[in-house]
Amino acid sequence: MGNDVPRFGRPAGPSIDELHRQGLRELELYHRTGDVAALRRARDLDRRVVDATSDATPGRDVHLRNLAHAEAELYEHTQDLPTLERAIHCYRRAIDVAPGGHPYREIYLYGLGRALRRLHHRTGELSPLEEAAELLRRCVALPPAMPGERAAQLGGLAETLGELYDLDGDREQLREAVAVQRQALGHTPPESPERLPRQVNLASFLSSWYELTREREALDEAVDGLRRARDETLRSGGTEPWQLAANLSASLTERFRLDGRLDELDEAVALLWHVVEGNYALDDFNRLLLTLRAAALALQRAARSGEVRWADRAVRTLRDTARTLPHEDPNRGVALSELGKAHAARYGLTDDPADLESAIATLGTALDVFGSHQNSAENARATASELAAQLAHRHDRTGAPADLDRAIALRREAVRHLPRHSPNFAALHTALGQSLLQRFYGDNDLGDLDQCTDHLHRALAALPPHSPDRSAVLSTLSSAQLARYQHTGHRPQLHEAVETQRAGIAACPAGDVQRPFMLGNLARQLRLRHDAVGVGTADLDEAVGLLRQVQALRSGDSGAGRITLRELAEALRSRAEVLGSEADLTECVELLRTLVGGYPADHPAQIPARTALAEALHELSLATDDERLSAEALEVARGSVEVRTAPVHDRLRARATLGQVCGTRHDWEAARHWLTEAVRLLPRLATRDLDRADQQYVLAREHGLAAEAAAYALEAGRPEQALEVLEHGRGVLLGRLLRSRETDVARLRERAPVLADRFVRLRDVEDPVPLGADTYSAAREQRVAERMRTLEAEWDELVAEVRSLPGMADFLRPASAQEIIRRAGAGPVVVINISIRCDALIVADGALDVVPLGTTAEEVQDRVTGFLSAVNAPAGGSEGLDGRLARQETVAETLEWLWDTITGPVLERLTRLLPSAIDGTPTRVWWSPQGASAFLPLHAAGYHGPRADPENERCALAKVASSYTSTVAALQHARTRRRGTSAGGSEQLIVSMSRTPGAGDLPNADAEAQAVGRYPTNGRAPVSLVNEEATRDGVLAALRHARSVHFACHAVADTQDPSACRILTHDHATRPLTVTDVAGLRLDGAHLAYLSACATSSTRQELVDEAIHITGAFQLAGFRHVVGTLWPVGDELAPEMATSFYAALAGRAPTHTGTAGAGGADSRAEDDHVALALHATVADLHTRYAWFPSLWASHIHVGV
Repeated sequence: MGNDVPRFGRPAGPSIDELHRQGLRELELYHRTGDVAALRRARDLDRRVVDATSDATPGRDVHLRNLAHAEAELYEHTQDLPTLERAIHCYRRAIDVAPGGHPYREIYLYGLGRALRRLHHRTGELSPLEEAAELLRRCVALPPAMPGERAAQLGGLAETLGELYDLDGDREQLREAVAVQRQALGHTPPESPERLPRQVNLASFLSSWYELTREREALDEAVDGLRRARDETLRSGGTEPWQLAANLSASLTERFRLDGRLDELDEAVALLWHVVEGNYALDDFNRLLLTLRAAALALQRAARSGEVRWADRAVRTLRDTARTLPHEDPNRGVALSELGKAHAARYGLTDDPADLESAIATLGTALDVFGSHQNSAENARATASELAAQLAHRHDRTGAPADLDRAIALRREAVRHLPRHSPNFAALHTALGQSLLQRFYGDNDLGDLDQCTDHLHRALAALPPHSPDRSAVLSTLSSAQLARYQHTGHRPQLHEAVETQRAGIAACPAGDVQRPFMLGNLARQLRLRHDAVGVGTADLDEAVGLLRQVQALRSGDSGAGRITLRELAEALRSRAEVLGSEADLTECVELLRTLVGGYPADHPAQIPARTALAEALHELSLATDDERLSAEALEVARGSVEVRTAPVHDRLRARATLGQVCGTRHDWEAARHWLTEAVRLLPRLATRDLDRADQQYVLAREHGLAAEAAAYALEAGRPEQALEVLEHGRGVLLGRLLRSRETDVARLRERAPVLADRFVRLRDVEDPVPLGADTYSAAREQRVAERMRTLEAEWDELVAEVRSLPGMADFLRPASAQEIIRRAGAGPVVVINISIRCDALIVADGALDVVPLGTTAEEVQDRVTGFLSAVNAPAGGSEGLDGRLARQETVAETLEWLWDTITGPVLERLTRLLPSAIDGTPTRVWWSPQGASAFLPLHAAGYHGPRADPENERCALAKVASSYTSTVAALQHARTRRRGTSAGGSEQLIVSMSRTPGAGDLPNADAEAQAVGRYPTNGRAPVSLVNEEATRDGVLAALRHARSVHFACHAVADTQDPSACRILTHDHATRPLTVTDVAGLRLDGAHLAYLSACATSSTRQELVDEAIHITGAFQLAGFRHVVGTLWPVGDELAPEMATSFYAALAGRAPTHTGTAGAGGADSRAEDDHVALALHATVADLHTRYAWFPSLWASHIHVGV
């Protein structure tokens, strides 16, 4: 038959092929025009094809892929999750249906990987992204069906790997992303529009790799790639994407931080300004972000160049940005916060207080904006910290303590509930540490320094080992370590500070804005280390080199530039002193002249600069014999005392320096006046808001000031003023306590009982109250310290109110010379002054006499150094007999020199004043040695043993019975203490420690205690605390009921922290019985404390005039008589010494035991008995061991 005849019925529909072709045409239309309706039609046609086929139909995998692609594209427009899920299902079916080795299989894998990435973006679930990465790896491992698509497939894999790294931080994911993106870029033709975004992506991955590993090559490759992309875009006339400029700017900024190349910083700034000020289609968020970043870079540029125009531009831009934002918009708070920082940065360049005030006001407004948004907590913390920084700057400028206190309060609040994972954790703790350190510099409160160190260690613990942020923390920690060294004089702390600063610099990139500060800090520490160690010039040479580097990086007109000038000048001056270099000294003077000339009038920071310039000018005038330089030094120093805004210490230093300059010009009266003015500020320096330990360190920095003022007063022919300044400037803490405890309070209570009660309350806050083991806590200690800071103002107000009362104008005021002489009584009291001249001031019988001494301060110091080395050498060991004899020879020679130069001339002058001995009883003398002379046994001066001359007796023991007192006021205080027995309990306490945990045994302590117990008071059995019974709290409790106490135990003289000098009780390792504990007692009726322990009268040399030692503490507690020791005593001789003393005391005891009044003859006789008993005991031992004075000369009597 022929052709089949068509059958009648319904016409057949389009075939699968026709549907397939129609779908492709609609899809092509969509891709060409973006017509979503065409995409929907393509999707529907592809679905009909799939529905019309089965897995057995050839090419079904292609149809499934087409439908999947259409569904995936449609999802991009609708964000309809079921649509995306259908796309994923179809891709999976296509992969399953496609036979092995199918050429399109890699296309299906790529499509499914892309769809799963979209699913992850929609749901946030990690598993789709992980599956996508695996599928894309399989895709790129297959041969490409369409070579032009391989670049897209590789790029898709790289992007997926990058997203996985962002989620889980797996560095291998990032490493693979970088490698795959490089391949993608290699497959992308130069003319392809996809080349630019792929180059940007590669740079982004490289930047992340650099942040992770700090591999410099990655950063350089990122910069090079972004620059090439930008150049290609501009060369082809295309529009530069803002992301490209922003990313390049960020990479250049980081490279500037590493290298410090200003051209790259300039390029980074220009790129951002180009974007911000250009016609780019930026959304509001990115525009704000890039504006803030551009302003921050401009401020960096200003800081590096000192050019204010950069800061001006930042301020203008940020101000305009803030004005465009809604009033309550948290982003307005961000803009205002950055504007405040910009004002602060400009203040650092111009020193214009208007900018500082603008910074404080703007940051405060920003903080208010953040306060109304709960999700702005991190921004609020950061802004509060910045506000605190500016308040601290205003404190520096005005000296107002309220600003610094508020700054610390803000920063405390910022870290109070700060989670450890906060991105600002380290920065905020560092900032608080910096503020606490700044307050420590002004107040010298060791509690602030301890807290500072704690917060800095918290910040370090929160930072990764290679974080660049560690550098700033380490630098601040180094400054805190240096401050602690300057506070204690403990040299290892200085070495620690230097090494910490080096570590901080090693962690700090070359372009970091903080690097010049850190280099300057290291230079200062090196100079201080040289001054402390004094060996060679290596530290000084390095310091000068470092400071010249810093000087090249800083503007001399900025605050930081001024610091650099001063530090460089000081380093040159130190080197000039070592090398005798007139060139170094001349450059030092020129630098300081420039510095002083650049300060605004009344700027507080000029005082240290003027002080340094005056001293350098004086030294240069001596080197060149140029009188004009000396005259200039005088004018410079005069200018410093006119500054009213500086802290107390700087004002004190200004007056002291002017006095010293006047002294070098032989203007004795002016020198006396200004040094006396400086001494009058000493009590203000050691304010009541510091604890005792911190007060003592403040005073240690000015040791010798009163002695120098007294020396110039004597040069001016004014001995009364010399006596006054010595009495007022020595024993500052002791004198203040004595005045506040006794007679002034009694007078006040008579006139104004309410004010007296208020005064006693404030006074008791100052006096340390021992805490029991059940009440001590670090938190309580901190609360007390903070509270005491606010009480200083209340104290000053109260004292002024009391002085306004009739008859109370002299309340707590230092005594006049006439009053001091009256208080000394019959005396004689001999005040030894060692300074630029050496004299003894004798106060006796209502008169004052001056005996010039034939020695110098340098000679006294040398003698003291050798003497202390001899008496403090440990007993036993490998020294041998020759060594011990050599030490005794040193002691003997010192005692002979002491007689020839000090004690002998004084006693010769006193011969006409001393009454004749009655019944062989020697006349009493009170020695009040100053400075280094306080370490010498004036009572034992003379020629002893074979070198003694019977025909010409040169021995203090043969002439007088010696006692010691720190000041006349301390002696009067002891005399006016209430006599008689204490209420309740036994009158005699004996504490003996033959076994002490952590210390050597004292086998003779028990025998000593038994010997003392044989001489009871009024027949009562003594209270004995032996070994384990002698705890800190037990001893303190027993002391409150004791008229006399005897200690046979170990003691430790802490020369670094004299307030920590301690008697070793059984629990001393955890609860030491310190000077502070004993001094806090108030013992009415306490009579005698005998301290048979090592070096109870020893202390730090710079604080010897403050009498901060164990002996002084017992006197302050209320004991009229204290027997102490100047150096360690042997356990073997202690029982014999104690037995002889108590036997002599018993033999001299009065026949009745009444409690005569303060002025009664019986009481005076009883007081004399103690001193005379010790004198007799020492004299007896001297007779038997004359050639071994270290055995018998250590014990001294302090008190009435």
